[in-house]
Amino acid sequence: MNFSEAMREATAELRQGGVSDPEREAQYILQWATGKDWGDWVAWGGSLDTEVWRMAQKAIQRRVAGEPWAYITGHREFFGLDFWVNPSVLIPRPETELLVQWVLDELGHDPWRVVDVGCGSGAIALALRSRRPSWTLYGVDVSPGSVATAYRNGEHLGLTVNWMPSDLLSRVPKPVDAIVANLPYVDPFSDQVSPETRYEPKVALFAEDKGLGVIHRLIEQAPHWLSKKGQIFLECGWDQAGAIVNLLDALRFDHPRVRQDYAGHDRMVAARLID
Repeated sequence: MNFSEAMREATAELRQGGVSDPEREAQYILQWATGKDWGDWVAWGGSLDTEVWRMAQKAIQRRVAGEPWAYITGHREFFGLDFWVNPSVLIPRPETELLVQWVLDELGHDPWRVVDVGCGSGAIALALRSRRPSWTLYGVDVSPGSVATAYRNGEHLGLTVNWMPSDLLSRVPKPVDAIVANLPYVDPFSDQVSPETRYEPKVALFAEDKGLGVIHRLIEQAPHWLSKKGQIFLECGWDQAGAIVNLLDALRFDHPRVRQDYAGHDRMVAARLID
């Protein structure tokens, strides 16, 4: 099958399956299956052998079923780094890059001790490590599968983080200077969840108490782990920042600050421990 035929057939199958932007998705699939850059296909043409086309068709079927592209390829780019991902970890989101940048801007270059709570694939901790080699970094998660994936990503990227299974901060050495967390914050009764999330681990997505249960627990623990004037940085749902600010105000934190995501929603909250 030549390239043009493969592109037409892949696009038609994706469109019939209800995949949005089927032409772009077909490009991604053919690039991935062949290992050949899109520009080379356009410039030089060529053909796909039977085995490569069979692999592309399997990917098409998985996309039509709604499986996230990152799980099909096993990769996701985050903060300029290539991460292995699998169904044991949440797929890193672009808005979380804003949280990473906020932490880098706020903390500067001093040799802080920082913990990524609910590390998942290790995206936050490893992105921080890539820019701050002087920091002591911990990555913790309640899921052993997540810790294993984070460790693998550290090895893959040549970046060192202290990984450990832990229920929030319970096993983290005290004190730390900053806590960073993208914890589960989706209300399990919400009807505004993307269909693709059904492939992601529920423990990384959903939390009781309208999505705030796990975040509340971390905020209660944080004063017992943070150093003097230590800081906490949290990602949250678009309608949760106000409730989190109230929690921080009630638990020895000073002047909580809120930042927005790319869509202008309040999606990050940070605060400093009161001296």
